[in-house]
Amino acid sequence: MDDKFTIRFWGVRGSYPTPGNATVRYGGNTACVEVTVGGRTIILDAGTGVIPLGRDLVRRAGGKPLETLLLVSHLHSDHTQGFPFFTPAYIPSTRLHVYGLGADTESLERVLESNQSAQRFPVSLREMGAAKVIRSVRETEEVVWDEDGVRVQSPASSVGRDALRVRIHRSYAHPGGVYVYRVEWRGRSLVYATDTEGYIGGDRRLATFARGADVLIHDAQYSEAHYRTSTQGFGHSTVEMACEAASAAGVGRLVLFHHDPSYDDAKIDEMQARARGLFVNAQAAYEGLTLELTEARVTQVHILALREGTKEM
Repeated sequence: MDDKFTIRFWGVRGSYPTPGNATVRYGGNTACVEVTVGGRTIILDAGTGVIPLGRDLVRRAGGKPLETLLLVSHLHSDHTQGFPFFTPAYIPSTRLHVYGLGADTESLERVLESNQSAQRFPVSLREMGAAKVIRSVRETEEVVWDEDGVRVQSPASSVGRDALRVRIHRSYAHPGGVYVYRVEWRGRSLVYATDTEGYIGGDRRLATFARGADVLIHDAQYSEAHYRTSTQGFGHSTVEMACEAASAAGVGRLVLFHHDPSYDDAKIDEMQARARGLFVNAQAAYEGLTLELTEARVTQVHILALREGTKEM
């Protein structure tokens, strides 16, 4: 079995895609993160970044069947808008597991079906040829992927050492709620906390959930000035909030995520510099950023500088 735990960013923006010269270095696609654990592929959110990821997964598979696990944090469009264009979902040999937030086990599937109704998209969800398991999960459940496949179970159930385990924390600091996911494997862990807004004194529930994680991917959409003047209560955090959460949880590395679509590369550079003054092991996510976790602790082995001018972080 492949021993790698790798994180790669395919979409790092919030709200809507922002292509153009001003966003070349950090990228303009909306939320999508690929996690490769022991040869298994987990996808965190299906914003427009999932479109190039899907093409790359097909290329890497070289004609062999694909099996992937897609975890949807919530159902806002910037986290689902790329799914109708996800190439593996059209290939009959693909097995696709899709789990996420919903009021009942069928609500996630109903929303995806609605997004691809005849009035909105030419191909329905049912016409996508892959074998699909789509269901909403509860915070009191966890997702496990081991030699027996992918399943949803009680967190109290035992799993083997090589099992991939995904724990769930529901945050209410975003309209409609959002799921924060913790991916664990062989003592290594990643926490994905997009679309969350910090509290006065810090989000203690999130800090407890993220305690000791190797990497925390945390929403940091707004600058402090932007937040204070016009966006408080929108369900997104500032750099200061993200750093406070990382410090309270004692994580190894913080990655700022869900950049505001109005911010150009220079603005995100400023926010990264601000973050590093508050939490040393902080950086801003950009498309192509690749992190690898080792059993000792988080280790950044390389960064894919896909765009001219991207600096080593």
